[in-house]
Amino acid sequence: MAKTRIGIWLVGARGGVATTSIVGLIALKKGLVGTAGLVSQLQQFQHLALSDWKNFIVSGHEIRNVSLVDEAERLADDNRAIDPKLLAKCRSELKRIDQRIRPGTLQKAGRTITALASKEVPRGESPRQAIDRLQQDLIDFVRAEKLQHVIVVNVASTEPPVDTTAIPKSWDALEPLLEKPRKCPLPASSLYAIAALELGHSYVNFTPSLGSTPAAIDELARLHATRHAGCDGTTG
Repeated sequence: MAKTRIGIWLVGARGGVATTSIVGLIALKKGLVGTAGLVSQLQQFQHLALSDWKNFIVSGHEIRNVSLVDEAERLADDNRAIDPKLLAKCRSELKRIDQRIRPGTLQKAGRTITALASKEVPRGESPRQAIDRLQQDLIDFVRAEKLQHVIVVNVASTEPPVDTTAIPKSWDALEPLLEKPRKCPLPASSLYAIAALELGHSYVNFTPSLGSTPAAIDELARLHATRHAGCDGTTG
């Protein structure tokens, strides 16, 4: 197994999908569950130098004022998605991960999502200011945990549809709009994508929000992929 320390940064870090995934990862690390159903554990993949579960470090962004333990208990009590006995053995790790989670952004997230946000989530930022803040959180994460790579995964609630015709096709045309809150058409998911990609991190859009879909952001990803040979927490 490879010893590379990999950061998993979850957008919507205290939501149902994220919490279930985090509990599962903790359980794998502690040997509390088996690996049935995990494709990476199949014989066909054993020749690959995949990282061990213990080398994955979790953190993320969240807009709600809720704890991982509270969300996990809700999933255990209401949905039976988590075994209460398993949860009892993961509580201390959940509390440690909770301390690393930072406030996200509400840029064009829609009224329903915005209504869920705590007072700690900044309001009135320009898109660029939000990106800079999100990036600092990622930089601090890399340095504190001595990570070689970070994968940002958007598992937050699905955003309202976006008029993609209003989004410039090139990064050179889109980037100046980040300084203009009223003219920038990008929602929060796309700001998370830009924050990750500018730092040379990976970005995965799990939920059907806009994320990195625009051609201009794809161009950004390709540009920075050629600039980053590793993950040192800084831009190239």
